Amino acid sequence: MAGRRLALWVVASLAAQPLFGQAASRGLTEAGELERRGRLTEAAARYRDVLRSDPVNVSALLGLERVLEPLRQLDSIMPPVRAALARDSLNRSVRALELRVWASLGKTDSVVAAARRWIASQPGSVEPWREWAFALAQRGDLAGARRVLGEGSDRLGDAALAQELAQLTTLGGEWAEATRQWLVVVRGNPALVATAAGNLGRAPPLARDAVLGALVGATADSASRLLAADLLVGWGRPGEGWSLLEGSLPGDRGRASALLQRFVDRGRSVRSREAALVRAYALERLAGLSTGPPGDRARLQAAQAYAEAGDLGAAERLLDGLVAGARGAGNTAVAEAVASLIVAMAQEGLVKEAEERIEQWEDRLSGDTRAVMGEAIAWGWIRKGELDRAEGVLGTDSTVEATAVRGWIALYRGHVGAARELFRAAGPYTGTRDAATQRTAVLVLLERVEQDTIVELGRALHALVSGDTARSLEGLERLAGRLRPRGGRAELLALAGGIAAGRRDFSAAERLLVAAISADSTGPVAPAAEYALADTYVQTGRGALAMQQLEHVIVSHPESAEVPHARRLRDRLRGAVPEA
Repeated sequence: MAGRRLALWVVASLAAQPLFGQAASRGLTEAGELERRGRLTEAAARYRDVLRSDPVNVSALLGLERVLEPLRQLDSIMPPVRAALARDSLNRSVRALELRVWASLGKTDSVVAAARRWIASQPGSVEPWREWAFALAQRGDLAGARRVLGEGSDRLGDAALAQELAQLTTLGGEWAEATRQWLVVVRGNPALVATAAGNLGRAPPLARDAVLGALVGATADSASRLLAADLLVGWGRPGEGWSLLEGSLPGDRGRASALLQRFVDRGRSVRSREAALVRAYALERLAGLSTGPPGDRARLQAAQAYAEAGDLGAAERLLDGLVAGARGAGNTAVAEAVASLIVAMAQEGLVKEAEERIEQWEDRLSGDTRAVMGEAIAWGWIRKGELDRAEGVLGTDSTVEATAVRGWIALYRGHVGAARELFRAAGPYTGTRDAATQRTAVLVLLERVEQDTIVELGRALHALVSGDTARSLEGLERLAGRLRPRGGRAELLALAGGIAAGRRDFSAAERLLVAAISADSTGPVAPAAEYALADTYVQTGRGALAMQQLEHVIVSHPESAEVPHARRLRDRLRGAVPEA
């Protein structure tokens, strides 16, 4: 009879467990909804109800922590925490919660006691030390957190908490010591190079040479050089980074491939010929470590990168074998790589050679690809001053992209009215973002100019696209003096000021931008000119003047698209936002 009663009790208990789980789930849902509505006292009561039936429900404990803190009743969570630990003394989440609460309440002795109890229950675990240090660091006690991690390292061995120590030192801005500690981490686990670089990469410009000195000094090894290479590409110095990476690649094919791929991915964000060239080097090396389709993809990407960098010989060398193996128009990837090469040829001034390549690949290129290359060829002839030939390349192409190019051709001929109409027809979104922005800015100028033909304007702007910025500046400033202040003068002076700033001739930039603002302080170009003037002040070390100018942009032109840029630059000058 007793055995039957026991069996019935077990069956009843097992049947009730899903009901308890459902009740807890409903309770958590109700508590969460009350929390979202801001009814924190009621939410706390519901979380407590869940904990009465399920003392180790971590979701309820964390919810209770969230609502009690703004209610300033955090100390009342300790009885439920003790009840949870009485049921499950090894529960990491509850132990961490106990430490965090005592730290939030400023109970230093209680933090230490709770941590020691956790350590005693799990003497070989890194978790108590890690969470103890984290709880202190959250409250701003970095020195105390480092002491805890140091003691933990003494108990468990240097490698056990090396990463936490390194992260904490980085957080404290002790870059030399952080570099030393991250090296310990990377030498123990080479797979953590990316983590180390992500932390050390936040070093401010003034601390970077010291970081690199610690990595590539007399005691440098492959681990330190690999870390330095990763940092250098992230800091916009890809050439130096490649020199270090190339000589430090491990013999293991898989790990070497992973490092090369990371270098390539990181280098994509750096827009320069040097960056494209070293990316090509890395991709070609990666292709040598790969076989089959992955190797072919790396070679194609390397060819495109060489083309971007202007090393057309290297691009052709890589493409030769791939082109020989291509079949008809189906090999889209090879066709795209050849298209990149043709565009690069046109950009390098090898326009006739680019046209010959198009003829060779005529049957393998899609219509869209041919159109893109046609525009590149047209721009190649434009830069050479062959405007009739450029227009001939466009032929009967009626796309908005071709219309935009025709607008530029008209403008370089001095046909202001025709250029104005063509730019309007092309619209504000045609082409790349930079091209659309540039075209829209010029259209603002053309809308203000009253004449329909100004040959001098065409010559000055063509000098700019041909690379003769000095002649362009001279022509724009001379022409501006002949226009009315609100009839194009302000826009021409602002354009000239931007060109001078791009040449780092900040004295001329300041003079031209001030003149542009004086000519028309309320016109469409004024906000951009004022922002450019503020940036000129920044570049010449006059932060106070820059702040005044930025405040003026924000207050005087609240609807301008320049305002977000002005706010960000102002905040950076104040130290509120780190430099990108």
